[in-house]
Amino acid sequence: MGLLVATIQRRQLRMEKSNLQFQLLLITSAMSAAGKSTNELMQVGTDYESDSLMAKRLQERQYKLKLLEEKLSLQKEEIQTRLQAIEAELKSVEEMIKGEIGELFSYTVK
Repeated sequence: MGLLVATIQRRQLRMEKSNLQFQLLLITSAMSAAGKSTNELMQVGTDYESDSLMAKRLQERQYKLKLLEEKLSLQKEEIQTRLQAIEAELKSVEEMIKGEIGELFSYTVK
């Protein structure tokens, strides 16, 4: 029975790991896009005088993009921490499975 439970748990952990890795990929992609947009806004901002309305709007958008990058960075760190925990739990489950298989196929002569 322990082998079945451990196998189900391993499958669940692998699915969760895969989902988190996909989320990490999306976050990294979004961070890259936000960084690119920030750089483009900085280049466009040089075309306007610093006290113009358009320059102020561009600065405001740059600030919002920086905040977005910071938020995504925090989410990325959180997901990486969760991935590390899942990796540790997967190792534990793998050891449990090996132990259960070892018990099933060990022979004791009396």
